[in-house]
Amino acid sequence: MKIKRVVARDMPTALHMLRKELGPEAVILSSRSIRQRGLRGWFQPRQVEVTAACDRENPVAVAVSGTGGGEAASLKQELGEIKALLANMGALSSDAPREQRKLAETLRQADVSSEVTAAILQQVPEGAGLEALQERLAQCFQIPEKVNPRAKRIVALVGPTGVGKTTTLAKLAAGRALQEKKKVALISIDTYRIGAVEQLKIYGDIIGTPVEAVSSPAELKRALEQYKSHNTIYIDTTGRSARKPMAIAELRAFLEGIPNLETYLVLSATTKSRDLHKIQEAFAPLNPDAVIFTKLDETDSLGAMVDLCYRSRLPVAYITEGQNVPDDIAAAEPHRLARLVLGAER
Repeated sequence: MKIKRVVARDMPTALHMLRKELGPEAVILSSRSIRQRGLRGWFQPRQVEVTAACDRENPVAVAVSGTGGGEAASLKQELGEIKALLANMGALSSDAPREQRKLAETLRQADVSSEVTAAILQQVPEGAGLEALQERLAQCFQIPEKVNPRAKRIVALVGPTGVGKTTTLAKLAAGRALQEKKKVALISIDTYRIGAVEQLKIYGDIIGTPVEAVSSPAELKRALEQYKSHNTIYIDTTGRSARKPMAIAELRAFLEGIPNLETYLVLSATTKSRDLHKIQEAFAPLNPDAVIFTKLDETDSLGAMVDLCYRSRLPVAYITEGQNVPDDIAAAEPHRLARLVLGAER
């Protein structure tokens, strides 16, 4: 089997390049919109990246449009994984063993993508049951390294609009202030959304913590200096659309240079898998340390979480399952996440 990936300005051009290389029998494996490399790429039209395969020998990995040697090696490894996935897609077919098909159907009902399902089942022994699937599923979720409870921390929550960043921040702050008895301060750079600062101030009054609103990186720096004696400073941010890279770049200007900053990407478990992937890619310039999944109580299918964590390898720090402050939040635990995905705790 021969596999090739190309990057072009549009889909027709990419298809022409692939058919020229692989022939008319080429099958499209995946396609996505990507940004051009370098700083100038933020201001240039997006490109399309397409991966295709045909039934030939000697699989190859080809980097197009200026891909460097290191990226070519990474691409070769990724294409090797794609080939392995194709080889194991039989687990989803009617010819697969009955138990394997049952496990595949369980993941399908949880809305785990067929590609990730095949990859997971590849490492589940033939004939194994739900318990083995749960164990393998747990391995898809990583958790961050534990933070020294005595360490001073600066924590920023970032993500798209409507995912519950402010409420989640209030839950974290309440736990830190009321349960751990730490000195906490809240800073808001959410100056666009009407009532955002007022909402945070209400939480601050309840928790007994100061709240500061800033509108520039310089003001943020002064606020951090003002509250440097506090054990933990939580930074609330404006929701940014994944479709607006300049807004995310603006947020990056606020946060870059803050020493030992912990950045959490807050995502809703109700978001579609493809959209989660786009959001994660859009916020990648902020170098998030981990993900917080919210609104687990608002959906019956959590497969999108599996897809994102399997593909991005980002750890999961917390999950939230309601609006109550300081309740309805818990530190992520891989085996519990696996049980939730499979519906064992629903």
